[in-house]
Amino acid sequence: MKKILFLALAAATVMSCTESEEIENAGQKAKVEFGTVVKGSTRAAITTTSNFGAFTVNGYKTDGAMGNEVQLATGFMDNVEVSKSSGAWGYDETYYWPLTGNVQFFATAPAQTLDITAAGYPTFDYTVEATTDSQKDLIAANVIDKTKTSGEIILPFQHLLTQVNFSIKGGTPDFVYTVTKLTLKGIKNTATFTFDGQQTVGTWGNQTASGADYTFTGSKVVAPDDENKDAITAFEETNKALFMLMPQTLAGATLEITYTAAPSGKPTEYTYNDTKKLNLTGDWGMGKNIRYTLVLTNDASPVTFGTPTIEEWGDEVAGTTTDVK
Repeated sequence: MKKILFLALAAATVMSCTESEEIENAGQKAKVEFGTVVKGSTRAAITTTSNFGAFTVNGYKTDGAMGNEVQLATGFMDNVEVSKSSGAWGYDETYYWPLTGNVQFFATAPAQTLDITAAGYPTFDYTVEATTDSQKDLIAANVIDKTKTSGEIILPFQHLLTQVNFSIKGGTPDFVYTVTKLTLKGIKNTATFTFDGQQTVGTWGNQTASGADYTFTGSKVVAPDDENKDAITAFEETNKALFMLMPQTLAGATLEITYTAAPSGKPTEYTYNDTKKLNLTGDWGMGKNIRYTLVLTNDASPVTFGTPTIEEWGDEVAGTTTDVK
C-alpha cells in the first residue's frame, strides 16, 4: 500500500531551562521537530505531495509501554497542528522530549477529535460527507513507545476510507450512451475508528447507515463504434476519486443508474431513457481502490454485476465488467 510518511525528528537544541522537571537539563534538551517524506500519492480530494498542507498530531507521555490497559492523558502534545510554510513543516509552540518514560504519537489529516476516555488506544468517530465534492481523503498514523533515543520517528500514514469508482462501456457499437446520474443507497456512512499501534494503524467498528444517499450528477458519455468497441469512460477526474466512502461489508446496498441510449447521429431517438437498479455486494476494504465497470445496454434489460476490481490504493488495474442488460 502506498503511504505518505512523516518524520518526527529529535534534533538537539540548547535553550534556557524553562520546562518542568521531567525535561532534560539545559544543553541536553531535544526539541520535537517535524519534517515530511512523501513516498507516494494516493473527486473527493486525494492527498498528494502538492496539495498536502497540514496534519494534526497528539503525543501522550506514558510511564511504560503502550497497551490496552494503559490510560492515556493529555498534557504533552495536544492537537498540535503541523503545517507547511515555504516548503518547511513546523508548528507554533515548542515541545521537548521528556527525560523518562515513552511517548505515543497519533496523527490524522484532516484533524480528528481523539477520545482517550477509556484505557487503551485512542478512538474517533467519523461520518462521510453527503456530497462528493465535500468528501476527503482521510489518513492517519501512529507510532508507540518512542523516546529521545529512538532517533528519527517515522509516522506511516495510511488511507482509512475506500475509493469507489465507476466506468461505463457500451454494449452495442454505434450507439451513444449518456449517464446523467448515479446514486448509491443503503451505504454505511458512520463508524468509530480505533488506533492499534501497528502500521495497519487501526480498524473501523460500529459501522451504521444514516439513510444518506451518495449521488453523482452530470453527464458521462461513451460511444463505441466498430473501430473501438471496448471504449470506456471513467466518472472520476484525474487524481481524484468519485466516491470516498466508509469501508464495509455491503448488505442491502444498491446502485441506481440513470442513462439514455440512442443510435449514433440520432441523439433524440432513444431506445432507452430511464433508471435501472442494481444490488451491490462484497467487501470494501480500508485503503482499497474499487472500480465497477458497467456495460450499458440499449434496451430495458436488467442490470447485473460481475466481481469488481479491488486493488491497493492508487494501483488500479482494469476492472471486471458488469453487463447492464
